[in-house]
Amino acid sequence: MKINRLLFNNPDYFLEGDFDFSSFEFDPYHIREIKKCHALIKGSIYEDLLMLNIKIDADVVGVCAYTLDDVPLHLDIQEEIDISNEIEDDDNLYFEKNNIFDIDPYILSLVIANVPSILIKEGAKLPENGDGYRVLTEEEYEEEQKHKTDSRWDALDDIELD
Repeated sequence: MKINRLLFNNPDYFLEGDFDFSSFEFDPYHIREIKKCHALIKGSIYEDLLMLNIKIDADVVGVCAYTLDDVPLHLDIQEEIDISNEIEDDDNLYFEKNNIFDIDPYILSLVIANVPSILIKEGAKLPENGDGYRVLTEEEYEEEQKHKTDSRWDALDDIELD
């Protein structure tokens, strides 16, 4: 969706709409799909700075960290982003040279940033030991590493040096 920065000179102006991210390829271990995304965008302009207040209502399908099953997730996001038409050295400021620009990447990045990196499906449990693998706690792993010997060095024990 394209927005026009100059329309936000009117304090009563707002933009509302649905965003379709069905063709976007997500990381299959983080987000599988954004089913619904609706945003309400209000803004104001101060000199060369466009300050946007964005409210997002989204339904996302995440991935369970334990089972890799789908996890439905509803997001209510309220963020403010600042967009300048001058290049500035500020990490919290976005740059858009033109007055008309695409808001989709900003909406998409807000949705992705609000999905937890580790989702656990209700009732999901860590896998038990299985064929070819075993599950250890971090403490058990560290204890094993302390007592583990490196067999690559054993061959050096047989070398006789004069």
